[in-house]
Amino acid sequence: MSNDLSSFTRLEQSAIHEMANIGLGHAITSLSNLTGHSFNMSVPKVEAVALEHVPDMIGGSEEAVVAIYMEIDGDVSGHMAFLFPWKSAQNIWSMLLGSCPEEMCDIDDLRASAMLETGNIINSSFMDALSEMTGLKIHATPPLVSVDICYSIVSSIVAEAELGNAVALAIETKIFETGSHETEGYFLCIPDKESLDLFFKQLNIKECA
Repeated sequence: MSNDLSSFTRLEQSAIHEMANIGLGHAITSLSNLTGHSFNMSVPKVEAVALEHVPDMIGGSEEAVVAIYMEIDGDVSGHMAFLFPWKSAQNIWSMLLGSCPEEMCDIDDLRASAMLETGNIINSSFMDALSEMTGLKIHATPPLVSVDICYSIVSSIVAEAELGNAVALAIETKIFETGSHETEGYFLCIPDKESLDLFFKQLNIKECA
């Protein structure tokens, strides 16, 4: 599979964008319920990229990010993660706790727990939407939170997934809080090849090449 969305047919590309729209829509609704703030979401940008290229999407290998990662199993298997660039993570902390850490070293257990719960809700809501859309059973494992430079986090995901040369579905979106700043988010959905084929089959689309 090549490292861009053009390797999929038009129907497959359309299905991927639809899954991204519906999944993120559910996730943003859950985020609104958690924070008590109203959000609007931009149309997500979806790319099929090699995992080693993800840091370039977020701003470079040295960009500080907060990532919430989990494995998925059930009818499909793979990995998923939601990554907040540092400034976006600070926005979320400010909404939830009224203040935010200035540096990574300032994160305490309370802030780590708040971001873990936020990411867990986003990931689980996205996964539930895919389950409803496809009729497949998709289960989450307990999530992990990591705060580090982007290169280190993505390298860890590659090692955990054992998918060094795999292509991830990288979904970029902007979440607009009413009357405030935008919050960027990057969602990585990393199904194995068989699971991606199963998604397409359930949507009555031929298997990807």
